[in-house]
Amino acid sequence: MIQTIFARFGWFVLLLALQVFVFNHVHILGIATPMPYFYFLLILSTDTPRWLYVLLGFVLGFLIDLFAGTPGVAAGAMTFAGFAAPWILRVFLPSDRDDDSLMPSVKAMEWSGFLKIAAIMSLLHCTVFFLLECFSFFDTALLLMNIAGSTLITFLMAIAIELIRSKVS
Repeated sequence: MIQTIFARFGWFVLLLALQVFVFNHVHILGIATPMPYFYFLLILSTDTPRWLYVLLGFVLGFLIDLFAGTPGVAAGAMTFAGFAAPWILRVFLPSDRDDDSLMPSVKAMEWSGFLKIAAIMSLLHCTVFFLLECFSFFDTALLLMNIAGSTLITFLMAIAIELIRSKVS
């Protein structure tokens, strides 16, 4: 149990540092920004209480906002993602699992289940993030390009992180 908590804390710090020091400065074609920090919510155990998903999502988003100068945008998006994550996980979890606790991963869910969860979570997070950031629908084409480009690059980053995580453990 303690080892799991330290491992999750390590992922929290690593994803926060990568986002703040690397990915916040990457803007592909001016429309796509990778935001793989949402991956932290994907790797929480399924028996994690819903309030903890929301709290951890808010804290991670708040810290990113603090360093990135985006007041409340990442915090709002991560809080919403933390609220939705348990429901999304429950829909795509394998029905033949033996216990109530499952660490979502490729090993536990196979690629199809994990890819569905990662795609939905990245789309949800990026949509809320950019809706909060622009807070208008005046330039709908740019908004949709930002959401689509960032969702795609964020989804690909989540796959890359999962590949690394599955090789390490």
